[in-house]
Order: sequence, then structure tokens, then C-alpha cells
Amino acid sequence: MTFVTLSIPTWPTDAARSTELARQALRIAPRIRLEPARGLLWADARGLDGTAIAAALLVVVESASGAPPRAGVAATPIAAVVAARHGSGPDRDQAGSERLAPTATDPAVTTSPDRSPVTVVPPGTDRQFLARFDPEVLEPPAVLYPLFAAVGIERLADLAALDQQSVEVRFGADGVRLWRLARADDPRPIFGPSRRELPNAELEWVDYELADQEQVVFIVNSLLATVTDQLATRREGAHAMVLEFALADRTVVEVPVRCAHPTADRKTWLRVIRAALEPVTFAAAVMRIGLRVGQAAPLADRQGDLFDAGFATARVTEAALAHLLDKQPDALVTARRSAHPLPEARVTWVAEPSGQLPDLPAPGQGTVALEPRLSMQLFPSAQPIDVRTVARRGETIPERYFDGTRSYALSASLGPDRVAGGFGGQRFERDYFQGVRHDGVMVLLYRDRAADAWFLAGWWD
Repeated sequence: MTFVTLSIPTWPTDAARSTELARQALRIAPRIRLEPARGLLWADARGLDGTAIAAALLVVVESASGAPPRAGVAATPIAAVVAARHGSGPDRDQAGSERLAPTATDPAVTTSPDRSPVTVVPPGTDRQFLARFDPEVLEPPAVLYPLFAAVGIERLADLAALDQQSVEVRFGADGVRLWRLARADDPRPIFGPSRRELPNAELEWVDYELADQEQVVFIVNSLLATVTDQLATRREGAHAMVLEFALADRTVVEVPVRCAHPTADRKTWLRVIRAALEPVTFAAAVMRIGLRVGQAAPLADRQGDLFDAGFATARVTEAALAHLLDKQPDALVTARRSAHPLPEARVTWVAEPSGQLPDLPAPGQGTVALEPRLSMQLFPSAQPIDVRTVARRGETIPERYFDGTRSYALSASLGPDRVAGGFGGQRFERDYFQGVRHDGVMVLLYRDRAADAWFLAGWWD
């Protein structure tokens, strides 16, 4: 790998200018990394002309910061940083005596007589390049300066010549770290791993226009075969895909589709895509269709105990559910909540003919975070119960109830919450109580004031 490092004396303080600097730098190098605190800009020049990239970045950075920067090109991060900050090396020490200065025949550094702002360290010579510098360029802790002077370490060549055991005994962990850097042993991951491109396929035509839904599905089926084959080769399954339709009126329509779990099965995805496309209509003819994977995950091989029959029937269960959705599209339902005053009438279940349910936001993501909480469980119809009550502040409070099988004592009863409304035969007037049984279960009771009867509506878990 080749690193291009720019040392920027004055970093842009304006956030907008810093963002623009990063955007302009990405036009020159495929990957960059900014370190404003250290005044450094990193660029990945692997497989590219590092000198040309450095020269182009110098122009961009100087226009953004207003100060002339310097650049270093090397195979290791430490050599690139030292080259950017200190150029080709000092010619003289503090006493004025000659130091190991670069010459025209020195293979350890490439520089121009006019002190070019770009210093290039040829591959394989990073250690020789660093050898001429003082240990100060590695920014050692202050406590190591007198220790280096005590043993006569004046240049990095002196430090690199020692063995690791001696360095560890005399200078500790920090000394070993500097010793590695002096030997151009710098495995720091400046850039993260490159993001792999997810499988995708597309088809575009100019001779004709598609307006038939079946023709669209036919082409999507062909693209799906390519995508699922790529997924199978990578031993991955797609959790979500995106269909992209380019229309004749130059508009683009995206249709997201997803499965409940990652899969590379073509039949499963074709069923899901057919269901997603069924309610879609296009305002113009289709000129291009693209299919790309939005989310992918490695396929997990189900393994378990030999006596666990569930592992053997997993695929059969998935196939049965897919068949059920094909024959009965309204088998999947979602809950729709209303503002009805009665708890048992607030939620209605609406069928999802697309066979897809929306994703719930992960904890800490989205506008609603899923937190641990109790949920109310209601009986299909309220169960009549016998209740023993006590008088409290002029109200009748339940103290114990019998459900026909067992008697439960209530350690706490909150209420009443009086709810009344409706007309004619739909009129209701109830007193709701939230109780905590002696076994810790929270229950919802109510008294029908018109019939003077008690009912158990549900519980929380």
C-alpha cells in the first residue's frame, strides 16, 4: 500500500470549508482520512501514482487552508508522516556539524534541488529514510528523552539497531513502540476495509417500451436469477432488495422489497417481488429495470442435536408458510391503533396483501426506540368474574376476584377510571381498575355500571 500524507500548518476552522476540502480530496483519491487535531490529511494511493495524487492534493489543500502544505509519499504511515512534516531530512544538527544529509545518489529519498513540497520515499527504503532523523520526529514521551541520551541514541538508526528485549528492559512499552516505528514497522490501519459491492443487475433498452406488468415481471425474474446466483456464490442471503424502474418520462421509481430472514432462494424472492409489484402502477412506460441487494448477511447453517427434530423441519416450515401466503395473501396482518375509549376496541387488525410487514426500528435508531415495557393482553371477550369489594373514599374498590376456577387476592387496585359513551344499544358505562395480584400479575378489571356486573378484560406481561 502507498500512503500520501499532507501536513497542513493551518487547518480550516470553518466546518463548511473542511467538508468542501474532503469532497475535493475524494475527487483525487479513492479514500481519504482527515486528522484535524494533528494537522494531517491521509490519502490512499494504492495502485496509483502517489506523486501525482500528492501534487493535486497540495493545490486543493492550499486553496482551502491558505497556507502552503507539504506532502510525503511512502509505503508505511510513519515514513509518510515524517516525510510530510520534515521533508527529506535535516542537513545539520543543533551544533552546526554535518549530519547524514541526502545526496543526489542517495536511494533513500527522492527530492528536487529546489526543496519540492513533495517528498517521495521509494518502496523498500522506509527504514533507511527514517534512520537519518532524531527520535524527536516520533513524538516520544518526555520521560524517554534523558533515557535515550544516557545510552547515546541520537538518531533513529541507533534505536533501530537495538534488539527488542534490550529496548523493553530499558525503555518499557513506549520504547518498544518507538523501536518498531524506527524500523518502519507500522501496521496501523489508517483506512478501514473497503466496502464490498453488493450483488446487482440491470437491463436497459431503447428500441421499445414496456407497459405490460407481466413483461416487467419476466425481466425482473431474469435479473433475480443473476442476483441470487451471485449471493449463492458468496454464501450470503439478502434481507432486502430494491427494484429501480426508469420510466420514459425520465422519472425513477424505487420499490423496496424484503424477506423476514436472509435468503438466496430465487423462488422465495420471486414470490415477494410479485406481491410487492401487484399494487404498483407506472405513470409512463418502463425503459430500464435495475435490481440491487440492499442488505445481505452470511447464510447460517442450522446445526443442532441429532435428536432435535426442529432442525430437520425448518425448510419444510418455511416452504409451508410461503405456500400459505400464496393461497391466502391476507394471512399476514398488522395492528392499527385508534383513539377508541374502550381498550378492547382500540386495536384493529388489517390484512397486508403484499405479504410484507414493515421493519420495526432497532433500539437507539429511528424516531422510536424499542424499550423494555409491559404490553396489554386482552381476552377475545371479557370474562365474567365474582368480585369482593371494599369501600374507599366513597368508591367501590375490588379486593379479590374469582374467575370460576381460582380466587385471587389483589394487593393493589388503582381506579376507578370511568369511561362512558355510545348511543342506544352501543352505549357503555364502565369503571376500569388496574390491579396487582398477590402473584405479581397485573390485571385489568372493569365494572359494567348498567348491568352491575364485573368482568376481567385482560392482563399485562
